[in-house]
Amino acid sequence: MVHLRREQYRSMPWRNGFGVTMEIAREPPVGGEFQWRLSLATVATSGPFSTYAGFRRSVTLIEGEGFRLDIGAQEPVVLESRGTTAMFPGEAPTHCTLINGPCIDLSLMVREPGWIISVIRLQDAVTVPVPLEAGAFNAVFCLAAGTLVTYPGGPTTGRGTHTRINLALHDTALLDQQATAVSVAPSQDMSTDMLLLTWKTATIDWQ
Repeated sequence: MVHLRREQYRSMPWRNGFGVTMEIAREPPVGGEFQWRLSLATVATSGPFSTYAGFRRSVTLIEGEGFRLDIGAQEPVVLESRGTTAMFPGEAPTHCTLINGPCIDLSLMVREPGWIISVIRLQDAVTVPVPLEAGAFNAVFCLAAGTLVTYPGGPTTGRGTHTRINLALHDTALLDQQATAVSVAPSQDMSTDMLLLTWKTATIDWQ
């Protein structure tokens, strides 16, 4: 389990120049091509999204009052509450119309024939176990500060063989393909609020 902090994300312009992306993680870490990429995007104005032919995409509202997505021939999708998600093919012409001011979204792109399995919002006031998809990549993205994520079987932290990290607002925990479960708990006097993203790629070693 790798702790990726918000201040470590790498800023870059959108491919079409209409916005700014904070790259969280990707595989491979460098180079022009990637199998998958997770990023935060600031949507400052209404306009088109960049096209990514050959990829599957998910977009989740993180901050702001939301936006409408017109995606090719699909029915329009309106994301107007935090944690709501749209999934669509990267080659589809996609236009974003802001509802009331700038927004921030969490974007996941996976190169086909890989695919995005799910994007789930989890909220709870107590510690809960979270099962993970076997042989898949998983990421925990923190929507509220003070989420403690525990992965059994990691390096010893002084209290047993577990990896424990405390996620601040908009931090990410990236889990490897061998992870089968984690537990999440509020580390302050509040409920956990997080997204669990799960995806597979064509390069996974199924053995």
